[in-house]
Amino acid sequence: MSNRGVVYDLGYTPYEGDHLGRRGAIRSTYRDGIYRVLGIKRRARKKILPWTLAAFAVLPAIVFVGFAFLLTTFSPDAESPFGSHADYFELTGTVVLLFVALAAPELLIPDRREGVLSIYSSRPLLPDDYVGARFVSLLTVIAGFMLIPQVLMYVGFAALDADGFFSTLWSNAGDIPRILASTAVYAVAYAPIALLVATIANRKSAATGVFLGGLLLVPAMLVIEGLPTDVTNLGRSLIVYMGIASTFVPFMIFYVLLRTISATSVSLIGYLVPLVALVGGILILNEQLEPGIAVGGLFIFAGMILTDRAGRAATHESLIPGPEAPERDELPLAREE
Repeated sequence: MSNRGVVYDLGYTPYEGDHLGRRGAIRSTYRDGIYRVLGIKRRARKKILPWTLAAFAVLPAIVFVGFAFLLTTFSPDAESPFGSHADYFELTGTVVLLFVALAAPELLIPDRREGVLSIYSSRPLLPDDYVGARFVSLLTVIAGFMLIPQVLMYVGFAALDADGFFSTLWSNAGDIPRILASTAVYAVAYAPIALLVATIANRKSAATGVFLGGLLLVPAMLVIEGLPTDVTNLGRSLIVYMGIASTFVPFMIFYVLLRTISATSVSLIGYLVPLVALVGGILILNEQLEPGIAVGGLFIFAGMILTDRAGRAATHESLIPGPEAPERDELPLAREE
């Protein structure tokens, strides 16, 4: 047996900087999260959506302060749709909702799909450190979206007030705790849910759709149908059950299945939903099986069979070996020992 060893030069650039340890790794992950959601040091198309939403959040505050500076008769509380801090949160809250729906998947899904997590694990970075740094980076950007326009309005209107800058700041100091509390509520309400969905979904578009669908459909239903008036405790329990067991848990299982089995198999499970509901209605609620429903069930079975055969055929074709790939050139030999 030969004692000679061979070392190959793969062309990687060695790291020659300082070794900052675990805290440095956390800071780098946090900073990279902010850069990523804002598109900094990335392609131009990655900057369009975040900075457009940032402009929607900040520009109205700049415009209102400018009007108050140029027009002496302009009254923010009376003449602007977002004169008060509470009213302006309605605008920035919607902008933040859209931003979080786009930013949370961007923070987690590319690292998982592109295999970057294995590189993170080679550093002194624990899994909780990674998730925590990503979470705090998202909270930081959310706070910027919410607080920057509020600070502009707070300072700008105080500078233009006839009672004096510092006097107005002091008299309105009671708004500061409410502004900070409102910002915290928006951040805590949006960020954890969006990141939870992003940890399960494999596609950014799917994660964005699930998050927006869950947070937008419920208010829309309440606006259209109105708040229920006389709901019993049993009714409240059933509403909670429908939201958790019938909606949230099935969607989470759906995305877990997409990571483990093919999309064709997942679609077959989706076809079974109306059949299970039909059988449950007949066995539990004593519903009658009408001819039209029976025919619809047969069509569902036929669709399942055709979909299964198409999926099997596609899998069989993917297993047929193609032409052999050309052999790779030998790696450059760096030195022999």
